[in-house]
Order: sequence, then C-alpha cells, then structure tokens
Amino acid sequence: MIDSSKLDSSCFNGAYKDFVELIGYKNTLSVYNYFAGQYVTFPKRLLSEDFLHEQIIKEFDGTNAKELARKYDYSYSWIMKILKRNSYKDTIR
Repeated sequence: MIDSSKLDSSCFNGAYKDFVELIGYKNTLSVYNYFAGQYVTFPKRLLSEDFLHEQIIKEFDGTNAKELARKYDYSYSWIMKILKRNSYKDTIR
C-alpha cells in the first residue's frame, strides 16, 4: 500500500483527482474499491422524481406554480403537468 501522506490530488487519475479534492483520500479509496472498473454516471437530479413530485404537490397552494418551478428547476409547464396528473388521480378515487 502506498503511503497516503505522500500523495496529493495531482497523483490521481481522471475523476479520482476531483474526488480526492472534494471528499479526501480515504473516501476516494472507498469509492474506488466499490466502483473500480465500472462506468458510473451521476444523474443531474439528486432526488428521485417521485419524491420531487410529492414535494411539489404538497407545497402547491393554488398560486405558487412559478415559484415551485424555480425552486425545483422544472419548467412551469412541467409543474402544471405534475399538478394536473395529481388532481386527475384525486378525482378518480
């Protein structure tokens, strides 16, 4: 094993350099050991679509669709689709 005290981020390859700078050597080593050899992509959105839709529905007060669009980085029309789908579900119960 290499003495980590003698390493800085410039010693690392590709994305691992960024990981070392962001989360440190030990956490980078954990990421490496778990994902080494795999192709990994990170979605733009951290939270699931289902969770975000639930939040939007909970927070909608009848007048704040534009604010929710800005808050959750969706278009106004997409917010309206989410809300309409939910109101349709509520009417068929």
